[in-house]
Amino acid sequence: AANIQLSACSPNFLILEGIQRWEGFHAEILKKPILWDSGYVIPPTEPGLGVELNEEVALANPYNDSALHLEMADAPIL
Repeated sequence: AANIQLSACSPNFLILEGIQRWEGFHAEILKKPILWDSGYVIPPTEPGLGVELNEEVALANPYNDSALHLEMADAPIL
């Protein structure tokens, strides 16, 4: 969320990249998911960073140091 806000206010910003698609756990952990339109991220307009964690999802998915979840996406996100 912080990189989205920083990117939105930087006049020379070009590309926002990520390793994961915003689906599954990454969408569920936020009460309101990150929005995309035609490959462009839509910065949240709520106060602060614009996101709120879903604590029920966080508690249901405790940290597991043996499950690194940084696999690359199978296809470009458009």
